[in-house]
Amino acid sequence: MLTIGIDYNEGVKRFSGNAAIYEKFLFKFLDDMTFEELDEAMQNHDYGTAFFAAHTLKGVTGNLSMNRLYQELVAFVEMLRNSTDLESAIAYYPKIKKTHLDLVSQLKSM
Repeated sequence: MLTIGIDYNEGVKRFSGNAAIYEKFLFKFLDDMTFEELDEAMQNHDYGTAFFAAHTLKGVTGNLSMNRLYQELVAFVEMLRNSTDLESAIAYYPKIKKTHLDLVSQLKSM
């Protein structure tokens, strides 16, 4: 799973060594609508909503050891924080979107 930016072993450790529960939550990620909220907010130039959605998604991906997307979201959230670097956030967002789409696609194929 490391090829899609997930550290499976780290994720299982976060769930007290219970692989079944970790996998349950990992695949529940496919039903999470936070990314759709983020995407809509970015399309509508609603950067306050985008910040909150990105911050939520950052927490979820961190807890699930989706390290690639998590690291991208850490940088993105800071760009959006207090609207201090919106131009950079707008330019960076396609990277977030691609990583998310790749992650979801590969999870669906498992």
